[in-house]
Amino acid sequence: MYVRLASRLGTVAMVAAAPAAATMPRPSPPFFSVSNSMRRSLYVASRIAPYLRTTLSISLVNPAQDTSRQSLRGLYLPQRLRVVERLTTCQAAESKQAEVALRKGVLFEFTKESGKSLLAVVQKAEGKKTWIAMDQFGNLHSVKPQQVTYVVPSEEDFRPADIASFIEKSENLEDSSLLEFAWEELQESNKDLNIAELAKMLYGDGALQCYTAHRLLASQQVFFRCKQKGPPRVYEPRTSSQVNDLQQRQMVEEAARQEVLLYVREVRLACEQPLDAKPPPSFWESNEKLHKFTESLKSYALELCRQPLQKKGAEEVLETLGLSKKPGVAVDLLIKIGVFPVHVNLELLRSDIPVQFSTDILLSADQIQQTPCPDANQQDRVDLTHLKVYTIDSDDAEEIDDGLSAVRLPDGRTKVWIHVADPTRWVPSAHPLDKEAKRRSTSIYLPTGTIPMFPMDLAGGSMSLRQGYDCCAVSVSVIFHLDGSLAESEVVCSTIRPTYRLSYDNATELLSMNLKEEGDLHMLAEVANLRREWRKGQGAIDVSIPEPCIKVTNPHLPVPSIDLSVTNLSSPAVLLVTEMMIVCGEAIATFGERNLVSLPYRGQTPREVPMEEVQTIPEGPCRAIALRRFLGRAGMSFMKPMSHGGLGIPGYVQFTSPIRRYGDLLAHYQVKAVLRGEKPLFSSADVESVMAVVNLQTREARKLQTSSTRYWALEYLRRQPRGTCYHALILRFLKEREPLVLVIELGIQANAVIMTRAELGSEITVVVDSVQPRKDVIIMREVLPAYALSAL
Repeated sequence: MYVRLASRLGTVAMVAAAPAAATMPRPSPPFFSVSNSMRRSLYVASRIAPYLRTTLSISLVNPAQDTSRQSLRGLYLPQRLRVVERLTTCQAAESKQAEVALRKGVLFEFTKESGKSLLAVVQKAEGKKTWIAMDQFGNLHSVKPQQVTYVVPSEEDFRPADIASFIEKSENLEDSSLLEFAWEELQESNKDLNIAELAKMLYGDGALQCYTAHRLLASQQVFFRCKQKGPPRVYEPRTSSQVNDLQQRQMVEEAARQEVLLYVREVRLACEQPLDAKPPPSFWESNEKLHKFTESLKSYALELCRQPLQKKGAEEVLETLGLSKKPGVAVDLLIKIGVFPVHVNLELLRSDIPVQFSTDILLSADQIQQTPCPDANQQDRVDLTHLKVYTIDSDDAEEIDDGLSAVRLPDGRTKVWIHVADPTRWVPSAHPLDKEAKRRSTSIYLPTGTIPMFPMDLAGGSMSLRQGYDCCAVSVSVIFHLDGSLAESEVVCSTIRPTYRLSYDNATELLSMNLKEEGDLHMLAEVANLRREWRKGQGAIDVSIPEPCIKVTNPHLPVPSIDLSVTNLSSPAVLLVTEMMIVCGEAIATFGERNLVSLPYRGQTPREVPMEEVQTIPEGPCRAIALRRFLGRAGMSFMKPMSHGGLGIPGYVQFTSPIRRYGDLLAHYQVKAVLRGEKPLFSSADVESVMAVVNLQTREARKLQTSSTRYWALEYLRRQPRGTCYHALILRFLKEREPLVLVIELGIQANAVIMTRAELGSEITVVVDSVQPRKDVIIMREVLPAYALSAL
């Protein structure tokens, strides 16, 4: 008689075995009218019986007696499970499995490139080492030896149609608690074990039993460790401490997994809701567990994961949802659940640019307006309120930081005043507002709104040159020679009272009307034209081309309103203001050189332009694009002016936008100190270190402005009716019949495919073939005149 020992949850039973215990069928209820756990214990004991050396008669232990596992083992010490002597049949089975060659009809398990395991049946060899196998769905796979994880030992041939039934039977047979029980009985002996032996112990002989044992060992790696990967594979029981550690780890992982499932459930519910009914972003922030995964997904979407756990958490969510582990997929998911708006600005979120001001900064701005600091330049401030001052800027500009005046001198020359807002009158150096402005470096103008350098109440209030108010300014007076060159210049602190607040369109209209009472404006336009021609003679290069001007209302809505217009950089008002800003920069560079002031002098190495080649290119945007190749390298000096070849002037300092650009503000601090008769506040080393940071952040801001404008321009284009025709100008050829074009009505540049032979500067009619704003993809195609007429 074989002895079968059953022990489960403190209950022990010893029963006599059938003569062939190894082939005993799995019992079905009722089994001695005992509980399911007892039945499992009895069954497991029947499989362990071949390892026991001594047979015992049948007896049932009284439950009232000490039935603890330790006591039982002490009582039956000679009969404890031993694995000193292996069953020869088990060893033979495992060895046989190891020797099984992949041949037609063999069932085996392999791992795909994705990491997923599949069962398949060998169909034929492909070369010397590769086999063609078919899975249960009829799919063919080319399998290499290193992909094979298990070969099912069987003399019989399998068919692909048998796989589904085989898997179902294995899943029904599989019971992880059996593996735990086997470990409990085997771990003290610390002997090796192979798959065939485990199958013999738990289920009996057979291909199905061996595969089920393999599945148990592969999925439950807590109790046994693969000591030899074989073939044959050899496993050893882990120590109790190792098992405890692994079980604790599994508990932690399971708890984490439940958190993921909870989050995924909320995500799926949110995805099912329409856009106007999705949970607000605050919903994902209020719950700590939801917040954790949401932040991980955000970091993953923006490619800013700084901690491995963030990436792991995001990828686990995506995997559980059956989604690809890609940042773009995470972006789409966050939009679907309402965390990101539909038109989220990813570049802004990726940057370190602060969008809001802190409470302390806002309080400082309010305090300055209510109780201004003493005016350090009050003694030398000149009253220029008698001058007519024009402030010309875009319609929606809130920070008005420059104004213009002009007078005719008795000798016939013209004297121009460039009045620049004086924010340093309100914010002394090293003030918290100054430090915040330095941190931001520049105002950023996006289609969706402005991110100002100073709080807007202050920037658009006391600091700005407001029409009808007495305003503090730094005024630069310039007298021109009759050819447009600079004759004299002076810099003073002043008080002005702006007369007109004009948009570029308003100023252009006034100039076209030629009104006598606006003679000062006409003088400014005359000088600007003279000045422009003089700079061209000095080698100045005009590389300006039309650009889209976009304003977006309610950008957080799924379908915000987009207003697009084209900025005409060649309009009289734009040219006037541009020339006056350039001459102001030249005058400040002259002032700095004369007074030995360290300033952020800007320059550009002059390069010889092959005029014969350039003159063959049509004027306008085409020539501007071509001339960009001849722009020299831009640079900076902090000791003295350097030549600016692109502008055609001997020196240049940005000075006219101190509310918007920190480099200009820094120049104001330096210049005003000299005007007070004091030593400049900053050394050349100080100016250089500050400008290094400012230039870096300004480039980032410019990149953000460009990408945001481009996105909304393409979104505007995407909304237009399919087949809409546009007029386009060929700027240059990227490839034959694939030019870069400028869409004249929109100011948008795009790649196009043309059907006819066209020259540089030709106008063609195009339609949109493809536009993807998020990917910055736009492809246009030329259409023949007949199609264009029918579309119109």
